[in-house]
This record gives sequence, structure tokens and C-alpha cells, in this order.
Amino acid sequence: MKIVILFVALLGSALAATIFEFQPKETTWYIRNDSVMGGVSKSQIAYRNGLLEFTGRVRLENGGGFSGIRTVAGRYDLSNFSSLVLRVRGDGKRYGLQLGMDTSSRITYRMMFNTVAGKWTEVRLPFANFRAMRSGEFIRATALDTSRIAFFGLTYGNGRAERFKLELDWIKGQ
Repeated sequence: MKIVILFVALLGSALAATIFEFQPKETTWYIRNDSVMGGVSKSQIAYRNGLLEFTGRVRLENGGGFSGIRTVAGRYDLSNFSSLVLRVRGDGKRYGLQLGMDTSSRITYRMMFNTVAGKWTEVRLPFANFRAMRSGEFIRATALDTSRIAFFGLTYGNGRAERFKLELDWIKGQ
């Protein structure tokens, strides 16, 4: 992974900085499926041609129903940005991007986004639209502090047992 927060590039008419670009043998992202609560969903991470591929199968047995990936804990100061922009190619399904301020509270901040089957799109996710969650339920919590992001995550689950595939080219702050 190449973290380039100081590199500034033009994205549309606003300044943007690359946060993640994906390289082979990446170890920063790991799988976090519903098995943390007894579920049996499966997912994989692969790095191909500078892309992160997040694929798998959601199953509903044992109270499951989601698959996810997450970065290892780190320190990301995103306070110079008002949103994140992702370049994705999906399967026409809806995914969630999660941000966490620490790894011990179980509170994450999530925003959902749609994909277009087989087409590359850029998805803009304003920080103001992220909502606090714990164990898949929306909750009242302190506001997201973008100066102290500890991890990023991607999730998939819509109450159906099915396969999914999402490719990610990059994540930028804007």
C-alpha cells in the first residue's frame, strides 16, 4: 500500500490527496466477517494490477449476514478534507465504508454507497453523512473526529444470502 497524504493532485475542481493505492502482497487490510458473532459468511481479499478485490459470499445461518474487511489500526488525520472519494467497480450492489476512531469501543461510522455493475465509478462520501453504528445498529454517539481515524473498513450485507464482488482502485481525501 502506498499512503500519500502529502501528495496533492487535482480531482475535479477540488484538491485531493491519495490515502490508499493498492499493491500486491498488501497486508494492511484483513477480513472481518460475521464469524465474529457465530456467522458463516466468507470473503477474500486479492491484489491484482494495483486494485484491491473484495469478494465473497454472505450467508444467513447462525445469525450472520455480513462480510467485511478492515485496515489494521493506524493513525489517519483527515481533518483537511470534507469527504472521501473512492474509485470502485462493483456488481450493482450497495456497500458500506466504515471509519473508526479507536479499536476498543466497537463504534464505527458508516456511509453506504451504490455501485454500477461492471463499470468504474467515483463515489464521493462526505464526512457529515457518516452515521455512528454499533453491532450493525445506528446509535447516538459523539461526532466523527476526522483528525483521529484509527481504521477504514468496507462491508457488504443486505439481509440476503448471495455472492458479491467489489474492486477498489484508490481512496482519496477531498
